[in-house]
This record gives sequence, structure tokens and C-alpha cells, in this order.
Amino acid sequence: MALLTDQFRIFTAERFRSALEGPDPTQSDLLAGADRDRLYVFIGRPQTWDNENAPPDPVDSFQEFSDDYADMISLKRVLANDTIQVIRRTDWIPPEQTTGGLGYVYDMYRHDYSATKTASSGATKLYDADFYVVNSSYQVYKCIYNGTSPSDPNGKPSTVEPTGTSTSIITTADGYRWKYMYTIPVGQVLKFFSNEYMPVLFDTAVVADAIGGEIDTVIIASSGSGYNNGTYENVPIKGDGIGGRVSLVVDGGRIVSATVTSGGSGYTFGKVIIDEVNGIGAGTGTGGSVEVVIAPVEGHGASPATELGGFRVMINTKFTYAEGSGDFPTDNDYRRIGLVINPNKYGTEELTSDLTLSATKAVIFSPTFTGNFQTDEIITQSRTIGGQQVTARGRVISWNNTTKVLKYYQNRIDGVFPEFTGNLIEFEGGNPVVGATSGASADPDINFPIVSGASTRIINNTEYDLGMAFTNGYAKPEVEPNSGEVIYIDNRGAITRAGDQIEDIKIVIEF
Repeated sequence: MALLTDQFRIFTAERFRSALEGPDPTQSDLLAGADRDRLYVFIGRPQTWDNENAPPDPVDSFQEFSDDYADMISLKRVLANDTIQVIRRTDWIPPEQTTGGLGYVYDMYRHDYSATKTASSGATKLYDADFYVVNSSYQVYKCIYNGTSPSDPNGKPSTVEPTGTSTSIITTADGYRWKYMYTIPVGQVLKFFSNEYMPVLFDTAVVADAIGGEIDTVIIASSGSGYNNGTYENVPIKGDGIGGRVSLVVDGGRIVSATVTSGGSGYTFGKVIIDEVNGIGAGTGTGGSVEVVIAPVEGHGASPATELGGFRVMINTKFTYAEGSGDFPTDNDYRRIGLVINPNKYGTEELTSDLTLSATKAVIFSPTFTGNFQTDEIITQSRTIGGQQVTARGRVISWNNTTKVLKYYQNRIDGVFPEFTGNLIEFEGGNPVVGATSGASADPDINFPIVSGASTRIINNTEYDLGMAFTNGYAKPEVEPNSGEVIYIDNRGAITRAGDQIEDIKIVIEF
């Protein structure tokens, strides 16, 4: 049976992030071209669900992707510094916050977890084990030893919080041994630290001090019996590395202590052969066994994403008020958040690079129009084409009573007339647009703008940025529908926007 490893997942997560920068992060988007991926988070679905308390699960189909575009409202670009590899958040927990006040038993790092050699928690894989913690100062540590012994085969509770940034192994008073990995800066805590995940970073001093294939821990798997009492120094660690040495202590004929005195380097496997220890009593002593824990190939702390399991990427972005000159309207709600990669500019095959985009259609009316359309209402416009009357139909996303811009969408339900059975007809020309709920009716200002493609309007000597380019009273979306690839969809309950509101969006993708 073939196996797709976790290392592939980590590799893919790293590639996903690096593709947002391209080969040269200093290049402009124009120079980077298709060598740099453009990732956008989008919001959509202003209309209600059939059951507002139970949004439907998204479907992985081309129809779903088209539907996502049809009622999409806005997009915001995700830059490389808006992403980071993350791992499960595992807090160091004070004993008084644990059951019985005894403390929590953390797993220890081992290179050889399997179905037959499980962690203290029962995990059969390293990345499923609780072998690292973040302390109250946002310092991250890897548990090198948790007190595992023949008398405590699952380790002991941790009662002393690890602290400090020494590049050497830190031993706390409870017998735990920790390796400091890195500290999460305040800015990264605010941006990428959540209830479930925390960022993977690195400390340059720790990286520089790492020794590949070093042995930091040996474990007494079995104490045996019948050995000669005493302390046995400089016991070699056999294997493919060099320089590894341990000290053994025998008391009452049993091995009671095994300590690394020289970690050596270059090991990918190692063993301590008890019967070869001079004077320990080979032939009379039996059953003693000491297991060797091998550090990562590059050493502890050299590559935290690989060592801690960084096969997830967190994306963080904020929707700030009506940013993008109204690209993100504040007078409606949304029920879908998603990600699309490499969408095109409207009407072209050119990758878009704008920081914000409007995905809606729009129509503009005369500044003297005094009526008011309502968000979410159905609008229609009838006209004659080739001697036959047709009706355009859509649903209002946003109405700006100052600029007289109405944003709307047309999908396969709200965009066809007659409803369900008709065709989708575009709004165009000067015939009145009528609101089904508000009763508002107005002729589009087909004489605006004087110069096609204008995106500003002067009303009472004040210039307004419309955020969209108008021609003959209408504006197309700023993104080409159905371009790029929709890679993430999250259907949710209604999220209401407001003019003084900022939404902090965190999305975690697991590879």
C-alpha cells in the first residue's frame, strides 16, 4: 500500500505560500506576471438561505463555483504576509487548571512513533502528539523528555512552566526537559494566534545552534535484573553517527538511570548495547534495555515547520468599513466566504492584481432622483428587442442614495424572468428600473459619464469615487466571472456589515 506522507503536506503548504511571492518577492506584479499567484478572499450570498439557522454544506462542483461567482459581492487580495504556516495550539497548562490539580502529562518528542509505539496521549504519529507547548509569554518549546521510565511508562505531569530562550536543553524542577524553539511576536499573536492554531516561526540563534542527528534523550525501556551495581561512564551509542555517549547507573541489580553525556551527531539510528558495557555483568544480568531518541536530521529547532507539523496555512485579512471606494458595501450582509486564486480582469485573460475588487454589476441614476431602492429587493427592467418584450431581473446588493449607484447581481434564480423558467437578460438602455418592494422607479442615467470608463461623479461641487468604471449608465464587475479557481467555500449564517465595522477573517487551510 502506498503512503502520501505528512512531509508532502508540509511541502505543499510551503509551496502555496511561496507562490504568492513568486521567484522574486521584490518584483512588481507586472514583472512577476504568471509566476506569482494572486489569491483573493471573497464574500457573497446576500440573499437568505432556505433555513437561516442551518446553512447548506457547500458542494464541490462546477455548478457551485458558478453560483459562487453569480452572487459574489467583493474580493480582497491576500498577500504573502497575510499568510503563515500554523500548527495546533497546545498551551502549557498550570496544574491548578487541570483535573485534580495534578498537572498535564505532555507527550515527548520521538522520531519513531507508530501503531505499536504510541505517545503518552495514545497518538500513533508525532504530529498528532502533544509534544510541544506555548507558554504564557508566547514562547514555544518542544518536550524532549517527560519523565518516561519503567515505573512511569506514560511520563509524569508537568508542574513547572518552561521559560527562557537558551539554545541549550532547559530542565525544569519537575524533571521535564524542553527545547526552546521560538517566540511569537505580539504582531503575529494578534494576526495569526487563534483558539485552535498558532504560527510556526524560527529563531536564528536556535537554528544556528542545531546539530543534525544529535542524541539528547535515552529512555530506560526495561530496567532488567542481575546487573552489577555501579556507575558506568562513556558507554558508546552504536549507530551511523559519531560521538554519542551515555552514563548508566545500576542499583539493586537494575538499571535505574540512563543519561546522555555526549549527544554526538549524524545519527539516524542508534542503540545502547547493555551486554557490551564493561563490568556491568553480562551473562548474569538480563532484560535491560535502553532506547535512543534521535533528533531531526537538521537538529532540534533548525526547521520548526517540519519538526512541529506545519501542514496548515492560516490566512488573515480584514474588511475595513466600505474599503475600496465602496467595493465592500456596508448596507447588506453576506453568508459566504471563499478563496479564489488567479482570477482575471473583467473581459480579459489578464490576471487581476488590484487589492480590492467589486464583483457586482451596477447602474447609476440621475443625481436628482429622490426615490430609494431597498437592499435585497428584486428589480426589473422591461424593453423591446426585435419586436418582442423582454425583462431583465436582478436583486439589489447595495443602494447609495448620495451617488445614486445601485449594485445588483443576477444569478440563475434571481436573474431570470419569468422566475425559474425564463432567460437571463442584462440590464441596459434607458428604460426604467423598478423595485418590487420599494416601488422605486427611475431611468438609468445613460448620459453618464461623458467620457466612457469614468469612475468618479461630481454632485453639488463634491467629487465622489464610485469605485467602478461606468459607461452609458452601467458598470460591469471588476473581475471576470468564472475565472481562476475557487479553492475554498464556507457557507455561514448572516454576517451583517456596518459603516463603522471591521471584520477580522481567519481561514485555515489544511493540506
